[in-house]
Amino acid sequence: MQLTTTQLQQVSNWIANQKITDFDSFGRKDKKHLYYDIQCEMTDHVASNIEDVIQTENKSFSEAFEIAKQKWNVSELQKLEQAKEKALKSKYTKLYFSAFKKLFLSPRILYVFLVGILIFKLLMIDEFWFSQVKFVVSIGCLFFGLGLILLNMYQTEKINGTQNRFLLNSISFKIIAVLTGLNAVITNFAFNFFVEPMNSFNTETYDFFTNSIKLSILLTLMICNVTLVYFVIHKQLKADLKRYVISYSN
Repeated sequence: MQLTTTQLQQVSNWIANQKITDFDSFGRKDKKHLYYDIQCEMTDHVASNIEDVIQTENKSFSEAFEIAKQKWNVSELQKLEQAKEKALKSKYTKLYFSAFKKLFLSPRILYVFLVGILIFKLLMIDEFWFSQVKFVVSIGCLFFGLGLILLNMYQTEKINGTQNRFLLNSISFKIIAVLTGLNAVITNFAFNFFVEPMNSFNTETYDFFTNSIKLSILLTLMICNVTLVYFVIHKQLKADLKRYVISYSN
């Protein structure tokens, strides 16, 4: 049995009115409606569930609808949205590591070596350039990452327009932020752990050559990271967002 348009609208309205627990920007608990794409998927799930109950248990629409409401309570709806969010984040994380692997297994690795050699040559000029190159590359990657987060937020809002809230739109900039933020944290830790600081107390024992190699490797990896996040993750997210919004808006 197929539900009528009126019955489907009842299901859709019920899903749209459900609220789940969420956390705002300050970590405070809040109640929010399901994302629009989750509402669409759940409307299909609940409608199918109602149709099955009507056919197998010989129930009326109202009775089957009540059974479906108990099955798909707020807790279950929240689990489904969280699972969907986790799956989307996992998709782009895997894409990132896959792109990193392909980069180092493709002829493009030559460009990485060239960048690393260039940075190494600059570091080896003298002590002044050693500090300057480290500062410029680190700050440059940091601002590029922050700029990419803002650009992604702007494009996400532009693609979504004034339409409903979509899950991928909401978590898109978070994906970019995690990939750039974790890189900054890990690289900073590596700087402190692997590269010996240069100061007036170790001028005679300081190994300029070895530390230049270590630092050039770290800076090259940092540049590779922001490059991959932009050309692979950011561009893929932008394309997916357009298809995502269109598919759920039709």
